Amino acid sequence: MAKEALKIWMELSADIRNKILSSVWCPACATVVAMCDYNINFDGGVVVLRGCCATCGHKVVRALEGCGESSKRTSKCVLECYIFDVWIWGTEGVEDFKDKVLRKIQIAGTKSLYNFAKVITQAFGFRFDHCFGFYDNFQRYPDSTKAYELFVDVGEAPPTQITKGVKKTKIQQAFKKPGEKMLFLFDYGDCWYFAVELKEIKNAQKSDTKATILESIGKAPLQYPPCDDESQ
Repeated sequence: MAKEALKIWMELSADIRNKILSSVWCPACATVVAMCDYNINFDGGVVVLRGCCATCGHKVVRALEGCGESSKRTSKCVLECYIFDVWIWGTEGVEDFKDKVLRKIQIAGTKSLYNFAKVITQAFGFRFDHCFGFYDNFQRYPDSTKAYELFVDVGEAPPTQITKGVKKTKIQQAFKKPGEKMLFLFDYGDCWYFAVELKEIKNAQKSDTKATILESIGKAPLQYPPCDDESQ
């Protein structure tokens, strides 16, 4: 577990690691200090740094994402907002929309992919009434090397060993760095394809973690267009 936590820590840029280490709350000094002589491990599924205050030597703790009950008393959380561009890529075999329909979405990285999917569909005026999945293969999603499906959460056997559920998978686990893209397939009958690209990860205040539509480009199509006989 310590090796996995260290791997996640080292995937952060040196600048971000330095900022985290230099902004740790010390209860003895009653102020923000630098951490030294630290170790890294998992605590309740969260990467946690434990070390000493560089000023007084008191033990200090810093949680990278969220906080467990034990760490809330001695550390501040690093809250991060993930900013995505999400646009309709195609439907029912059509891979290109004539006009781009895009929504820029800001959401906390600790939210689940299930929550993210709900925000996406609502951003385009769709009902959240079908199964869905996230895939890293846009051309043939069954051949994806990274996949997350609601089917797994409702008790259906995953099609491959790499397929995971969406309710327990956090956004920050599926998207590691800006530039990463995934296909969001909503409704396996009508097959609405959305392209999801992580554009930016930024530190945020608690008040910024509510999902927000930052920009809206293009008019979204109707999820359920009227039938020909209904339109007459």
